[in-house]
Amino acid sequence: MSEVMAVSALAAEADAVFRARHEPESMVALRSRALARYEELPVPQYEKSDISRRNLTAFATHSDERASAGTTQDWQTIAGPYLDENGAGVLLVFADGKLVSERGIGALPDGIVVEALLDAVGKRSALVEKLHTVVPFDEDKLLALHAGLWRDGVYVSIPRGVTFETPIQIVHVVTRGGAGSFIHNLYEAGEGSSATILETYLAAPDLADHLHVGVTEAFIGQGARIKVGVVSDLPRRMTSVVVRRALVGRDAAMDWIVGEVGDGYTVSEIGSRLVGQGSTSTCHAVVLGSGRAHADLTARMVHEAKFSESDTTARGVMQGHAFGVYRGITHILKGASGSNGQQAEKLLMMSPESRADAIPMLLIDENDVKCGHAASVGQINEEQLFYLMSRGISEAAAKKMVVWGFLDPVLAQLPVDSVRGAVERVLERKMK
Repeated sequence: MSEVMAVSALAAEADAVFRARHEPESMVALRSRALARYEELPVPQYEKSDISRRNLTAFATHSDERASAGTTQDWQTIAGPYLDENGAGVLLVFADGKLVSERGIGALPDGIVVEALLDAVGKRSALVEKLHTVVPFDEDKLLALHAGLWRDGVYVSIPRGVTFETPIQIVHVVTRGGAGSFIHNLYEAGEGSSATILETYLAAPDLADHLHVGVTEAFIGQGARIKVGVVSDLPRRMTSVVVRRALVGRDAAMDWIVGEVGDGYTVSEIGSRLVGQGSTSTCHAVVLGSGRAHADLTARMVHEAKFSESDTTARGVMQGHAFGVYRGITHILKGASGSNGQQAEKLLMMSPESRADAIPMLLIDENDVKCGHAASVGQINEEQLFYLMSRGISEAAAKKMVVWGFLDPVLAQLPVDSVRGAVERVLERKMK
């Protein structure tokens, strides 16, 4: 079958699925435009990751409709360690594209909205106009595919002046491979609002080939303060390509915290467009690669307004045959005078077979700015090991202590205790 015929068949099958879900006509039209572009656009190219060698056809136009007690047990077993045990806050759990558990939705203060994005679009057709405005679908083939097929994700809206202190936890679990995951999250923070959101991505360890393409778009209003944490623990045969971006308004703040601890093949971009004067954004990332994990992370901060500030920090530990890349990009555009962008990337290799690259990039089109970066890649500090071992600590225990001290400044930023504990247990297991 020719590529054109394959795309036509894909579009026809997908259109039937959209209409069966009774999506708004504007949503169906948007999806159709995206799938038409899918035929034309190239596979994304990354300087350190050849995504074309991965299985990019491990998806279907709709998720498997099967449901059984076994499936329920599967997602609970996978997600259990990451769930907030004390029962506080809002929780939504999606398994294979279906909402399987929720908590705290009925107790939300008036005006706050937390619901499945498909439901939100069905109730508020105006949301369609916001989709793919921060992350355009025509940037590459996979984003176009995502725009055409996304069926999972959450809409969060925090009204003007509202502070919501307990974290909103969103968990996505894949129990069966092959159908693909296309997750789209849309966040809106009104003027002067404040909230914390945690996205967690998990999958069965023995998953078949599976393509995950995810997008998170955030609109941060004037003076708002939003923190978004992301934890990703995906298995070896999953290919994950994700873009997360925020549009940050005047005097607003957007903080990203990322924990990448899986064994899969991940290419991820996370960052902010600082469009309002005095806006700020940070990105703190921790990466642990083991086995043959491949983690390619980019933190991208684009300064478009005066007196905007950004700060990105990354700590990575590679062991086994893992390969890690962390790319910091700070771009200060013409007219963004008085801006300040800082970067710090530190990657640690624990074995001779592991590889790591730290790539800082400063793109400066304005004179009156401050910018700086620090990047280092190396083996574990032998002097630190010698000091600890001279105090009677075994070599294995000493290595773990050094790694914990190296990663802790970022791990401490994760906003939910149970999730932070689960990540720490993953790190502990892999360090053995």
